[in-house]
Amino acid sequence: MVKRHHSLPLALIGFGLLCSGVLPDRARADQLSPPAAPAANVEVMTSPPIEAAAAPIQAPLSVPLSASGDLAVTLAPATEGEPTEEAAAEPLSVDSVGFSPAIAPDQALGTQTYLTAAAALAPLAQTQTPASLAQTNPAVDPTVQDPELGVIQVRSLLEDNDLGILRIREQPEIPVASPRPPAKIGFFSARLAIANSDNILLAVDDVGGLTGDTFLRPSIGFGVYPALGPQTALIATADYGLQRYSAQSSLNYDDLRLRVGLRQGLTPRSYGQLIFTYQELYRPGANRGRFFKNTALGLTLGRRDSITPKLALDTYYLLQFNGAQSTSSGTATDFSRFFQSAGGYLGYDITPDLQAGISYQLNFIDYTAQDRYDTFQQVLGQVVYRISPNLRFNVYGGVSFGRSSEPRVQFNDTFFGAAIDATIPLF
Repeated sequence: MVKRHHSLPLALIGFGLLCSGVLPDRARADQLSPPAAPAANVEVMTSPPIEAAAAPIQAPLSVPLSASGDLAVTLAPATEGEPTEEAAAEPLSVDSVGFSPAIAPDQALGTQTYLTAAAALAPLAQTQTPASLAQTNPAVDPTVQDPELGVIQVRSLLEDNDLGILRIREQPEIPVASPRPPAKIGFFSARLAIANSDNILLAVDDVGGLTGDTFLRPSIGFGVYPALGPQTALIATADYGLQRYSAQSSLNYDDLRLRVGLRQGLTPRSYGQLIFTYQELYRPGANRGRFFKNTALGLTLGRRDSITPKLALDTYYLLQFNGAQSTSSGTATDFSRFFQSAGGYLGYDITPDLQAGISYQLNFIDYTAQDRYDTFQQVLGQVVYRISPNLRFNVYGGVSFGRSSEPRVQFNDTFFGAAIDATIPLF
């Protein structure tokens, strides 16, 4: 038998239970599924590097509405000193927005542990730790795991498991050296010298005296020095000079000299040189005639040693054969000889343009067609001033002395002079 109850008391009891939260209600179920129109604010906890990364975003990023017009997500730039906030209406889906999100929203949003759009858009060049990129809701336990994937950790794309954070450094620009112009090999030179000598003939006169005079010598020359290898150069020169005496004008002559040879570097400080020389002396005037001819082949070994940064010593040895003939009053005399010379020059750079030096020579001459042997020495000091890279001026003075098997030959001499020479590169 069923006992009937009045409807009014039952309604009052059900209303009381509903207010106390014991019974479910339709309104409670609606709260579990957020409506589409209102937007719910999700607070994003960011570290200072993430706030600085979000600041450069200049314009809001708007996601277009879906076909139904019920979704709009807007990201505004974060300001310094406050956290970034994101507004979202409901979980994103491909159908509602029209593009695929980088992280699937269903499982992550179910546990309220996910990477926010603001953190995903932050520049990856920041040096924050990977943990700072994982954005979580502070109201939820951070140890909550995803039912299928476990704990989701977001790692920076610039961090390697073994190497750590990888940084790409911009390579410095290496300046391209401009090509050097080719070295000049052809030169024109001009020289003007004036000197005084106590013994211009290197012989005693009929009364046993010496002939002294002052002379002027202008000359021009042309030379080419092409390189044949890393340490080899060709030497070819042509010189023409005028010897003019102030008092002994009958001794004036013109000098033509041609040279060709090779210079070979032996070590960084030494070289060898083989030179062939052809020389002629002419009497000036209308009745021009050659009175001396000389052909010579010489081998020179030279070396330079730097004693200090400003002091250098140049030494050499020369072995040369001269085939010389002299003609006087229709009579030819053979002056062929072997010539040996050894010496050195000690130069000191007072300034980059001023140098002082002293040289010494020891000479041995053995004549092949005459019963004659000469030995003489020479000491010379000079000061050289470089006016410009192509112009040089020098003054010099010295003495010579020696002896000869020929009684009339005399080497004792005192001389001094000055010269200026210019060199012009041509090609």
